[in-house]
Amino acid sequence: MRNIPNRSALSRYNVNRPGWEAVRQSLYDFTTYAAAGQTQLSFFALPVGQSSKTLSDTNMVLAGQLPANQEFLINSVEIYFRPTTPAPSASTVDAAVAAPALATAINDSYLVSRTGNLTLTIGSKSYLQEAPLGRFPPKTSFSVEAALALATTVAADSIESRIAVANWGGRPYLLSPADLRLVSTQNFGVTLNWPEGVQAITNAARIGVILDGVLYRRSQ
Repeated sequence: MRNIPNRSALSRYNVNRPGWEAVRQSLYDFTTYAAAGQTQLSFFALPVGQSSKTLSDTNMVLAGQLPANQEFLINSVEIYFRPTTPAPSASTVDAAVAAPALATAINDSYLVSRTGNLTLTIGSKSYLQEAPLGRFPPKTSFSVEAALALATTVAADSIESRIAVANWGGRPYLLSPADLRLVSTQNFGVTLNWPEGVQAITNAARIGVILDGVLYRRSQ
């Protein structure tokens, strides 16, 4: 059981104090993976409010750099990829299920995970280059093993419903013992590259890069 700190020990938890404070935080940036594929995607180059970016897309406040009085220690790198399968309408449900439309989400996730490479650049140097993209699984996932339902109508038509979610798994890509420090106003960025050629998927998807670590900032 966690011990409750006494009143005199509360100073270590102050948010109003001189100097610097450290908070657990990530730097993240999400964008669209085109159905037709692309040869490169860049991350952390667009801040909130630019090109319709919101806090659901990124927490960058400047383009490609941290503002003054902020620094960041990168502990790990993750890629978040979620394929989309549009829900079929009532008029197309038979055809969509017969073609196991949901299985395409698994195929798309596998295709992206086994291809491409990631480059993390700080200043004018590359500090991480790794392939394929599946080497960077996210620490969180949405998992469904499988579900199967069979319904038979009076006309003897059968509708088979399939549910499946494909997640990238494995050990998080930890930088330790060589964590990387981002200082204020130092330019940095991450690119995902496909020199082997564009990797087309079934439908446009959501893809993002997460730099997990510790944010250092001036106390208030």
